[in-house]
Amino acid sequence: MAAPAVAAVIVRREKDLVAHFEHAGAVAATSARSPAELGVHEQLAWRRLLDRAVIRAAAPGTYYLDRPSWEALRRTRRRLALVLAVVGLLFALLPLLITGTFR
Repeated sequence: MAAPAVAAVIVRREKDLVAHFEHAGAVAATSARSPAELGVHEQLAWRRLLDRAVIRAAAPGTYYLDRPSWEALRRTRRRLALVLAVVGLLFALLPLLITGTFR
């Protein structure tokens, strides 16, 4: 599987995981739930969100979604995607700009 496809699968799983937390109402330390209560498994998407403080431990074995961290991660990803798209466009146009064909 190509790297962009793998990245898309991981992001999709992260979004699904966030949806589980939101659906269960586990969005504060006082409403934290265990992975079993949420019906999720602690796999790659879980570890990535835990490392980015999107999922936070409230007490041993219970976790909640930190919405501001999730929104910040989403904004960062959107900015990165925009920058990569602009850079890609510039590289695509570079031969035209160099040869003067673009005028």
